Amino acid sequence: MRSVSKPKRSSALKPASRRAVSQAKLRALRKQAKTVRRQVAQDGEQIAAESRQAIDDAVRDGKLTKLTVLFRPDEQNLLDALDRYGSQHGLKSRSQVLRAALSQLLHIDLEQPHWGWTAGRRRS
Repeated sequence: MRSVSKPKRSSALKPASRRAVSQAKLRALRKQAKTVRRQVAQDGEQIAAESRQAIDDAVRDGKLTKLTVLFRPDEQNLLDALDRYGSQHGLKSRSQVLRAALSQLLHIDLEQPHWGWTAGRRRS
């Protein structure tokens, strides 16, 4: 039985996905990526600052009440439980988890929708 070999490529060019990129092009791409990462970091800081300012304004105007909860290092299991509950129920922050937990604990139906609640899902 004869062995059949694969036909050899006649083209000396590499496929498009494997062509070498020049060092100059790589440097330019890395520089561009670094610039984009820096801009995203700056925008993130600006967004966070604007968010904090909006919350502070709402608290000052009486539209929101700010509640701060402090945990000791030995209470890490509470934070873990909050994070687990949030991920299981599609809540995006610990604040939303505490809001839902207090609602259930105090048997108060929060008629007002809040961030992170999946549309159409019942609040039980």
